[in-house]
Amino acid sequence: MPDELDPSVQTDEVNAEFKYPFHWDLDFSLNIGEDNRKFFEAIEDKKILGKKCPECGATFVPPQEVCVECYVETEEWVEVEQHGVVESYTACFFEFGDLPEPPYITAAIRVADSDICMLHFIDDIEYEGHDELVEKLHKGTEVEPVWADEREGHIKDITHWRPVE
Repeated sequence: MPDELDPSVQTDEVNAEFKYPFHWDLDFSLNIGEDNRKFFEAIEDKKILGKKCPECGATFVPPQEVCVECYVETEEWVEVEQHGVVESYTACFFEFGDLPEPPYITAAIRVADSDICMLHFIDDIEYEGHDELVEKLHKGTEVEPVWADEREGHIKDITHWRPVE
């Protein structure tokens, strides 16, 4: 059963019939594999790498060990352009744990014509509400990464993506 609810979780604004308080307190590590390790090492150097399928030529950012269409191992690494396109997004107006202070935007970003998308934050957009946000961000918005000043080989080395002006 849940512990006492964190008071920073603002569930009062949620319709009572959908409200279900819970608490997660997780500390864990996992094996990210060789491909992800190489991807994160490149990010530390402000480079974005993907892997290419030897059969169909599809490029995967983030890298995939196996082509999702041909099911053959990908072996060729390619450095891709630091440019992406928003495929979909959601804006969050509620506070959750270690996530940014709301409102914030998470998006599926297609990096440099990759055949898959990566999830990350979008920021540097001024908006007052939903309507204004929809006018400024949409499927197809071009974005670029914003790099952290100090990087550690972690996805947060890209602090967020922002629309290209």
